[in-house]
Amino acid sequence: RGGGGSGGGGEAAEEGAAAAGSGDCPLYVSLIAAVQAGAGGDGFSRLWFDFRHITDELIYYGLAAQTAHFVSPLAILCYKMLFRHELFDAFRAADQRMHRRLPLLAGGEGRPFPAELTPWFKQLSYFLMHFPDAESHSGFEPLRRLERALVRHGR
Repeated sequence: RGGGGSGGGGEAAEEGAAAAGSGDCPLYVSLIAAVQAGAGGDGFSRLWFDFRHITDELIYYGLAAQTAHFVSPLAILCYKMLFRHELFDAFRAADQRMHRRLPLLAGGEGRPFPAELTPWFKQLSYFLMHFPDAESHSGFEPLRRLERALVRHGR
């Protein structure tokens, strides 16, 4: 394609519209298209690499005896701030209420995450699998609840 022509964004928007269904909310269709268009860019790849590096550092310091008590608040801050971003919030119902701009599906369910966002919340699962003992890592309980909510809405 040469210099990364602009055709990719239009194709992604068309695919997003087709995937969302013809009678779906226009905001949902545009969010899907934006996620698909952005997922292939260099900025997205760098951001994903940095996010994985942060997760690995949290795991490393969480497993070290001298620094483990610092990791729980940092991990909660990192993951909760990420998943409070409007992009993630738009695809799930926060506290079972309707998103302020994106209506829920019939039955009051949040809309499923696009496949491009799934690795982001699976990274939280990857982090938590290193700390399976709930008693010694009780500070991670808010992240376990967040993980359950993300997995439930990601299907």
